[in-house]
Amino acid sequence: MNAQLISQENSQPEPRVDRKFIEEHRLVERYLEGRLPYKGARELEQWCGAHPEYLDELKLSERAQASLQLLEAAGRSQDLGEPKPPWWKSVYVLLGLGAAALLSLLACWVLLVKFTTLRGELDDTRTLMARGSLVQPATSSVIRVTPDRAPNLDRERIVVNRSAPQLMDLHVDLGYTPLMQFRLFVDKEEQGRALVLNDLLKDSNGELRMTLNSTGLAAGIYKVRIEGLPFRGDPLPLGWLILEVR
Repeated sequence: MNAQLISQENSQPEPRVDRKFIEEHRLVERYLEGRLPYKGARELEQWCGAHPEYLDELKLSERAQASLQLLEAAGRSQDLGEPKPPWWKSVYVLLGLGAAALLSLLACWVLLVKFTTLRGELDDTRTLMARGSLVQPATSSVIRVTPDRAPNLDRERIVVNRSAPQLMDLHVDLGYTPLMQFRLFVDKEEQGRALVLNDLLKDSNGELRMTLNSTGLAAGIYKVRIEGLPFRGDPLPLGWLILEVR
């Protein structure tokens, strides 16, 4: 058993770096010149750490002092203090980055709030589009009107209030014409055509009857033109009136 242990101890590899190896391969000189590989430099440092007396023999401290004196004499003194950290490690850079990160977080939070608000408004708009702009009327009324028989008189006027939704039963008196079939045009002032109703028939009282929700039209001034449709021939303009939606 003892013989086996001795054999194992003898079989362990001896360290590669020793005094003889260092001197033969001029490791110290190569280390000082920066020509020693990384692994070799670490092994030399470890060996010198275990054998500091070797450095005393080489008188490295005296040689270092002499080198510094020679550099100072040549006007190339070396700063042996702590090296300055790179600019990106400066505390001011770190503070600036922190402030920029904080501002970015605040901007993201503001954008998130705006996005949430706009998304809510978009959902409300989609709901309104799906349901329509009409409001369920709470009351109803009957409105009778006789249209002007010439254009641009603007005497006959129907006033509609959107703030009080109501269902209006509109009676348009056309008893002054023998025609029975009509069509109606509604044009919004300074914008364009808003509505066309075709093939309207008057009742036995000589009236065109239409039911209108007061919230069905946007606020503005509308000009209404009524044309009679004879059995043969072109349509005949027969009546005009103003529809004012407030």
